[in-house]
Amino acid sequence: MVNSRDKGTRGEYAVIKLIEELLGIKLKRDVEQYRQADRGDLILAEDGSDWPFCVEVKSYSGLSVTHRPAWWQQVVKASAAHGLIPVLFYKFDRYEWRVVLKANTVSFALGGTLDHDDDVLLTTDTYGFAYMAREILAARAG
Repeated sequence: MVNSRDKGTRGEYAVIKLIEELLGIKLKRDVEQYRQADRGDLILAEDGSDWPFCVEVKSYSGLSVTHRPAWWQQVVKASAAHGLIPVLFYKFDRYEWRVVLKANTVSFALGGTLDHDDDVLLTTDTYGFAYMAREILAARAG
């Protein structure tokens, strides 16, 4: 039998490694997520950097063509509590990571407007997320 907490922890470490490889940003697991509600799974490993994302990680057995709506609602609630941008990383067994973002987030990252319906979501791979994250970080820095 699979321990879901262990599987979740492995997923979180995998995403930490991906983000460091793709963006050079060091994150760590937020252990407070088990003690307090409305927290993302990953936070900055060091203070001083501008990381505007609330990251939720889901690693799930079985097959599906998309994320579960409850997963997205979880990260939206946590991001709202902390004033961050919601980002959902999810993976089903034997498949690559997928990343869900709001269309407004993507539009902003590409220099567009924020006037899209807030319920419109876009799903990309990890490279697409890294591209948008770099654009958002650059816009916030400059």
